[in-house]
Amino acid sequence: MKAKLVRECVSRRYEASCQGRTICFFLLCVALICPGTCFGQRTIDPTLLREPSGNFTFTDVRGNPSRPIVVWYCRSEFIDTDTNLVFVMHGSESRTAREVCELAAPYVRAHNVLVIAPQFSEADYPGNSYVFGHMANRNGVILPQSQWGLAVIEHLFDSLRGGLRLKTVSYDIVGFSGGGQFVHRLVLFLPEARYRRAVAASPGRYAFPTSSVRFPYGLGRSPTDSAALGRIFARDFILVLGDRDTSDRTREAEAMTQGKNRLARGLRFFATATEEAGARGVPLHWQLQLVNGAGHNPVSMVRTTLELLTK
Repeated sequence: MKAKLVRECVSRRYEASCQGRTICFFLLCVALICPGTCFGQRTIDPTLLREPSGNFTFTDVRGNPSRPIVVWYCRSEFIDTDTNLVFVMHGSESRTAREVCELAAPYVRAHNVLVIAPQFSEADYPGNSYVFGHMANRNGVILPQSQWGLAVIEHLFDSLRGGLRLKTVSYDIVGFSGGGQFVHRLVLFLPEARYRRAVAASPGRYAFPTSSVRFPYGLGRSPTDSAALGRIFARDFILVLGDRDTSDRTREAEAMTQGKNRLARGLRFFATATEEAGARGVPLHWQLQLVNGAGHNPVSMVRTTLELLTK
């Protein structure tokens, strides 16, 4: 009798063990086959992009799910696995992602691309929160990286790539004015970001690539160690400035010390990058592009940034 009970007990444990292994094996297969739909990561439903242009709402479950973002888009006639992604970041004053997406329409018609313009609302990203990359709370305390506004781009890229089954492993990103502030901070504070080329046009102020200036106007006391500058300077980043962008409002003291206007601040920012690269003995692969006769004009500057993606 005792021997029978022992045999039954061992048999039940073996069956339970096998069931557990079967479940684990099944979950592993699902994770490998559908990597974008498991363990809390959501992919974009391709039916949301049925029309050539429009918008959808993105809930960043990996970052700030309580701050849903309306995403405007415009695409080529067809989307296939070879379609490339281009993020276009809106300015800080109008915050109209729809407008910058419309400016990109000629570029879309000429190339196999999906242009994505996420809208960082004033309600969820007030004041400087958006242009500064939403890296810190109101008290200046640095947030976990997954909660940064900068990280939204990486999370949205994964969701789009998974949902649309795109082969691309990188994206392009451009921004004008406040959007340029956002883009250059992504370059500086997310050195592992998967952009192929980043273009910032006419930012109003900067985070200088030096630890001698404190965050958020420099790298001092920021999450980016100055030792990472070698990798950052090696990335494909273009700063675009209008040579007539010399009229600007009076800004906070930290911004005014960078220069009296956007052109002056941009030139000083690039000069600082050149000096820092030289001091470290590392090459600077960044580029500076001056647009003759251009002021602070979103139409000409946004289209200039998009043209630079093809050169």
